[in-house]
Amino acid sequence: MDHVCCLTSHAVIAGFGVPGRAAAEIYKAAGISFCVIELNPATVDRCGHTGVPIIQGDVADEATLRRAGVEHADVLLLLVPDEKAVLAAIPLARKLNDRLRIVARCAYTSSGLEAHRIGANETIIAEQVVAKEVQRLLEAHVV
Repeated sequence: MDHVCCLTSHAVIAGFGVPGRAAAEIYKAAGISFCVIELNPATVDRCGHTGVPIIQGDVADEATLRRAGVEHADVLLLLVPDEKAVLAAIPLARKLNDRLRIVARCAYTSSGLEAHRIGANETIIAEQVVAKEVQRLLEAHVV
């Protein structure tokens, strides 16, 4: 099912784990076109047969970004659980499309700062999300 996404003004979702699937559901419900980049060939094969627009490849590879149509996309969601790949993909994507909105998933605040420095518009930082959830849970029980 691997192919080239021939879309314009679409979203590119890198990673089709829980976060990527959540993003795809939102775009699908809103009628917004998207293309998924997934490294795992078994996931690509399984999801491609269900009609998900998905290509196999490494998001840190310029040719993969081109196959996903990043030059003509509006947004790139870097949701893979690999910070090195996320940080490598940001400048490549920015070079291909300077108006692209890039959202980067990072594990640590330091990586999130680096992602912003090299071209991400927004970041989702796991340690900050966990800290907010811990705070919320504790505030509910500590008076």
